[in-house]
Amino acid sequence: MFRRLGPENNILEDINRVERLIRQRFGLPDSEITLVSEDPGLKPGFPPKETNVVFWKEETRYRLKIFSPIAKVSSDDLPLTWLLPALEDNGDLDCC
Repeated sequence: MFRRLGPENNILEDINRVERLIRQRFGLPDSEITLVSEDPGLKPGFPPKETNVVFWKEETRYRLKIFSPIAKVSSDDLPLTWLLPALEDNGDLDCC
């Protein structure tokens, strides 16, 4: 009858860890917004869970999708710093 609306397990530590990885990789100060979430993979043939990141740098919005549960995300999963322009969010809802 009642169910929890949040994540299935306590992933706050993993969210914080991935946020730190993103901030370090792209040189984001604490004043910039960074949002990290673990979401169900809804497309057939894709992993059941994916990690989504939205962040701002100098008033530009960027978006990154990692096809892995948040607990398994490491710095090796993040794009290289020079690929930042490719992550710019152009409003395309079906980016991946």
